[in-house]
Amino acid sequence: MKIPMAILADEANVSQEGKLNVLGIFDRIAAAAFPVVHPKLIFAFRVQADAADGGRTFPVGITMEAPDGTVIFEANGEIGAPVVPAGEFTTFNQLFNLVGIQFPAPGVYRFIVRIENEVREAPLIVEATPTGDPSLN
Repeated sequence: MKIPMAILADEANVSQEGKLNVLGIFDRIAAAAFPVVHPKLIFAFRVQADAADGGRTFPVGITMEAPDGTVIFEANGEIGAPVVPAGEFTTFNQLFNLVGIQFPAPGVYRFIVRIENEVREAPLIVEATPTGDPSLN
């Protein structure tokens, strides 16, 4: 099982055909004061299975870590791989809709997905805006 992609975005969905639709991929936000709450973000990742993975179930873990390594958010579960013909692969997309995530201080936060020994992360830089700019972007 592989994780070829992990991203943060403003919006994402998976179509009926299994296509991943993403709007507003980002890796940096800014705030005037801390702690700050981001209203909504999507942590999206793609999983790829080949014939050797077919029919097996894999443990999956999602974490969001603060700059000091403290875990802010954690979810665990399982992903089942469909049977895949020899020489082929299949992909499927996973979306985590995160509402109201609090960032206690500026720094680099990491959204991490783990499936067995495979790890992929989407880092997020949270920075302070110049004085007088109250926006969170």
